Amino acid sequence: MKGKFLGLMFFLIFTTSNLWAGEGRYKLPIENSPYLGNETAPVTIIEFIDYQ
Repeated sequence: MKGKFLGLMFFLIFTTSNLWAGEGRYKLPIENSPYLGNETAPVTIIEFIDYQ
């Protein structure tokens, strides 16, 4: 009984996690922007900062 309950909980967590976190992929123009690291890296992380 405990195993079935845990299995159901894992199923619910993994199937509803997409509701909390969206896809998160966007095309942004990054030409002429400063960068660190390899220019041909497979992943680009963009940080938006508002200095106030």
